[in-house]
Amino acid sequence: MVGERALTRSLTALFAPPTGAGALGIGDDGAVLVNRGRHTVAVCDPVVEGVHFTATTPLALVGRKVVNRNLADLAAMGATFDYALVSILWPRARAARGLRALLRGIRDAVESRGGRVVGGDTGSTSGPLTVTVTALGHLRHRALRRDGARAGDAIHVSAPLGGSILGGHLRFAPPLKLGQRLAAGRAVSAAMDISDGLALDLATLLEASATRAGVALGAELEAAAIPLATAARRLAVRTGRSPLQHALGDGEDHALLFTVRPKVAWSTRGLPAVARAPIGRVVRGTGLTLVGADGVRARLPAIGFQHGLGR
Repeated sequence: MVGERALTRSLTALFAPPTGAGALGIGDDGAVLVNRGRHTVAVCDPVVEGVHFTATTPLALVGRKVVNRNLADLAAMGATFDYALVSILWPRARAARGLRALLRGIRDAVESRGGRVVGGDTGSTSGPLTVTVTALGHLRHRALRRDGARAGDAIHVSAPLGGSILGGHLRFAPPLKLGQRLAAGRAVSAAMDISDGLALDLATLLEASATRAGVALGAELEAAAIPLATAARRLAVRTGRSPLQHALGDGEDHALLFTVRPKVAWSTRGLPAVARAPIGRVVRGTGLTLVGADGVRARLPAIGFQHGLGR
């Protein structure tokens, strides 16, 4: 068993302190940080054993995943990454030696993206291992929002989709630089992290945009234009579902979903090829429509992952 006080003392050697005059990191009741921009962006996401990873998942990868989930949210806002706070609920029945591997995974993921772990908390639990990260960043440009899409906007994604359960859900790279690039211009009208599945997240983006615009908004997706991950094709062989179904609903791709105004110039220089080509468009109306290569149109349910909260 590792005592909480001893663990806290050891963390000062594991995590580099924040920089800047007056900055204060791990060891006090709170961190004192240098705000690197006029606007701070704050995100908070947990991972829970049995939901986001299994009992046999290497804990260094769990640490990497919980950090990068949060950084994907910062990317969707067009923000940079500065600091992280970490909360760990460690199962009493689990050997304490795994805690170090988890913390090293968190440290490596944070520092590889230029950030610092500046505090958090630990506790024991009779439930599953639960790790929560709060990530703080700042805006160099405007904030990307999910409620700015309008009819006529083109729909894009930043990476091939589907099959993340084959390992991509642990090893994805958050598109921080891409998010900042999209925020630097005016053409991108809305953006969102694809965490719960393309169809469900697109429906969420359209609902937010419709509420803000005061008009009903739907989308038409071109089936042949949706980029399919190699993992989606591999998983389809096992499940009997199509690669396209996996791309539409698997989730945990952590690519960017974004919409682009049709009459605003934007530079695609430096963007991944997959991000340059639209996969559909926003339309007046409600719901999602999938247009097949043969032109046949079909209503598309907003499939994806949703947590069940309570009874």
